Amino acid sequence: MADIKIMGIIKTITGVLKNSLSPSTPLSPIPKQQILVGSKYRSGLSAIDIASKIIQRKKEAGIPITPLPSGSQNLDLIMETIRVEEIVNALLTKAKIEVAAPPGTNLTATGGNAGGPVVAQGITTSTVKSEGIIR
Repeated sequence: MADIKIMGIIKTITGVLKNSLSPSTPLSPIPKQQILVGSKYRSGLSAIDIASKIIQRKKEAGIPITPLPSGSQNLDLIMETIRVEEIVNALLTKAKIEVAAPPGTNLTATGGNAGGPVVAQGITTSTVKSEGIIR
């Protein structure tokens, strides 16, 4: 009987975790003009800034962020900082950004030859893939 109750509790916890980890609504697309303008003003990823925000949120939630009663350092805060540093490091050194432009994307090209400057305009005829880095 106790095994059935424990299994029920485990299923409930699993369900709660699954629902909290997956977004319930799809993300709205960001207009391309907003991406072009907004990306210039982003500061980039900072492990210290992120860890500081998490520690501040812990304080707001009532989780102690002071040294332990014994006077020793709060190891939870140290681990939080290490955790964020490793996540940011993985994003900055391992993450890949891949972008695809659909057929029909407008393009303009410039160049030159012995006759002078050449300007060409057209559209892509197939899907174009590009890569980048996260910063």
